[in-house]
Amino acid sequence: MQVGIIGLPTAGKTTLFNILTGARAQTHRYGAEKKEANIGVARVPDARLDWLSELYTPRKTTPATIDFVDVAGLVPGEAKGAGFAPSLLSALRTVDALIHVVRAFPDDELPHPAGSINPQRDVDELALELTFADLAVVEKRLEKLPLDVQRKRGAEQVEAQRELELMGRCRSALDAGTALRDLELSEDEKRVLKGYTFLSLKPLLVVLNIGEDQIAAPPQVSTDSLALSAQVESDIAEMPAEERPEFLAALGLEEAARDRVIRFAYDSLGLQSFFTVGEDEVRAWTITRGDTAVTAASKIHSDIARGFIRAEVVAYEKMRELGTWNAAREKAALRLEGKEYVMQDGDCVNFRFSV
Repeated sequence: MQVGIIGLPTAGKTTLFNILTGARAQTHRYGAEKKEANIGVARVPDARLDWLSELYTPRKTTPATIDFVDVAGLVPGEAKGAGFAPSLLSALRTVDALIHVVRAFPDDELPHPAGSINPQRDVDELALELTFADLAVVEKRLEKLPLDVQRKRGAEQVEAQRELELMGRCRSALDAGTALRDLELSEDEKRVLKGYTFLSLKPLLVVLNIGEDQIAAPPQVSTDSLALSAQVESDIAEMPAEERPEFLAALGLEEAARDRVIRFAYDSLGLQSFFTVGEDEVRAWTITRGDTAVTAASKIHSDIARGFIRAEVVAYEKMRELGTWNAAREKAALRLEGKEYVMQDGDCVNFRFSV
């Protein structure tokens, strides 16, 4: 799972990146922009994995992770004008989702590019930048598709005609400022568009970067968002671990921003975890809600999916209640599931396979 962090200059993107990944990437407070993306890994917090690790005391415990990619600030009007830099587009095209960091905190020493603080304006402006970037790709493809329709025959011609019609719909939506993720698309249409890695098709999460005095009553925007103070959270991250809970409680916060952002991303992107357990390793794996057992098996190794026989499944709650895998088997809490079983969040699984 890879998530790109985007936003206008001075929004606090890199500060959030450092909080999430524990990196110490240089922040550019006064407009000097980095040329290459920062890339880091964040551990997905999960108390269930901690409990399973205590139960099995394995040689290795491996949490689920999210890769974060922090790119240079997006300049208003850049996509509609000369277009985003190729290096920036290359970094963003490959991510699975985007986090838009929106500045809501005032700071006279750190001017906003637009000259004032207006979170809703920034949300709308960057959304348009993403549609402009996608529109350039669509229009370029539409220049070639009519000729493809004329040249091809049979099933290939039918497929090209369908793509032409789909691209026409995409252009109409983007011309109106509508993100492609808001289009009603069939599974087949999603498959066609997936290869283009459109930016406005990717799930987008909005994080409002607020000041300390805004924590109790953060500003609101028209889309679902998570508010946090990147500077305050950065200070908390530098504290000794034993001092953090007291400081968070004083601010009325139950957990640090790192955990809140990752949970927010998981919930918003429809992600969940399953576990494989044993004396060698206890491990959490990330899948999408609705994924089947064979899809989950493929996350571990393609051979397991190819030779799938069955999945032995115990719900985490049952494991917690009964205490061991063997006890779950004896109490008939262990289920045998086939390829089409829809995985549930927290399933503990042992895949049987033959290759």
